[in-house]
Amino acid sequence: MSDQPQVLLFGSFSEDEVISWLNKPSENAKKPAKSKPLDLNSLKISSDISFGSFNGESHKSTDASKGSSNLNPTGICKNGKGIRARIAQKTGYPTLAAFGEFISEFKMPAGASSKDTMQTGRPFSPAMFEVVLKNFTPDVPNSISGRPRQEDAQEFLSFVMHQMHDELLKLEGQASNANGNGSSLVSSVEDDDWETVGPKNKSAVTRTQNFAPSEVRAIFGGQLRSVVRARGNKDSATVQPFFLLHLDISHDGVANIEDALRLYSMPETLDEYRTTSGKAGVVTARKSVNLQTLPKIMILHLKRFGYGTNGSTKLHKPVRFPLELLLSRDLLVSTATKDRKYTLIASVTHHGREASKGHYTADACYPNQQWFRFDDASVTAISTNKVLHDQAYILFYKRL
Repeated sequence: MSDQPQVLLFGSFSEDEVISWLNKPSENAKKPAKSKPLDLNSLKISSDISFGSFNGESHKSTDASKGSSNLNPTGICKNGKGIRARIAQKTGYPTLAAFGEFISEFKMPAGASSKDTMQTGRPFSPAMFEVVLKNFTPDVPNSISGRPRQEDAQEFLSFVMHQMHDELLKLEGQASNANGNGSSLVSSVEDDDWETVGPKNKSAVTRTQNFAPSEVRAIFGGQLRSVVRARGNKDSATVQPFFLLHLDISHDGVANIEDALRLYSMPETLDEYRTTSGKAGVVTARKSVNLQTLPKIMILHLKRFGYGTNGSTKLHKPVRFPLELLLSRDLLVSTATKDRKYTLIASVTHHGREASKGHYTADACYPNQQWFRFDDASVTAISTNKVLHDQAYILFYKRL
């Protein structure tokens, strides 16, 4: 490859596609690229981990013991050698190792590409994720190229994020969840209920849970506060962590993301709610959910797939979303919350009529505000009009 700036391609490919591309001579290369062995010293992940840019400023970890994280525009982890060196001679970090090998497969861009030309590298099969996929679907024996079924992008994203969170905790010497279901470690105080004063000076018995501190949590982690109110009983509140928000879009009143978020926090009635204090017994209660802590990167999952008597189905309902999202104060626990404005940085779309078949593409925004569409071996520059379609499946927003 030349030393000119490049836009790098990655995605899922069949064996025939990979062989065809690898046998095709590159216009920018004088000799075939040599395959690289896994070198964990090239793993761009460290205790100074990065997942994307935040206004060009270094991200300050929420935990003083973690130091700071330099977030670069490419979204590829950069700077530091801590984790690279520490997992080089260890096993038990399949997700971190897979990302390390993935990164070593291509050359980092030297800088921002020209507006008139776009240099591309050779696509490759992400075979290094076979171990991760095997952990994700242990019942499927085949490799990436011969899998008998497709997997859900949101489910795999959630799995990978929790796995990375767990492996980072393990690397820091913290206990990891060993229940085998891929759940991330959650810190909670099971025996202590705290009575707190919330909005309008109303008190509630509150139980708080959170993910143990990690670089993944520092960037993608937020908190939800759900409150259950029953007449004659003190409010019961639970604070829980999240990496993604799962939004129901099937309701007739949902036409855009703002509607879906409003529905998400709309109070619901709980029939036959059993109270444990005050007027004990079975009563009708009301439950509301609001955002207590906002993440730096907010991931919104539009629930387009469902399961019923006829099996899995896909919802093709159009749902609009903006480039800039201002969260309504009604969604928040505290109406005084600042930094509630987000900008779209990426999206994932599922193409196809059926839930069990189809194809995924991803749109991503570079720091120069140019959008690119990643469609397996094809990368094309696109306008914001094409970005703002109405069939998105996963949306990634960065807090401004």
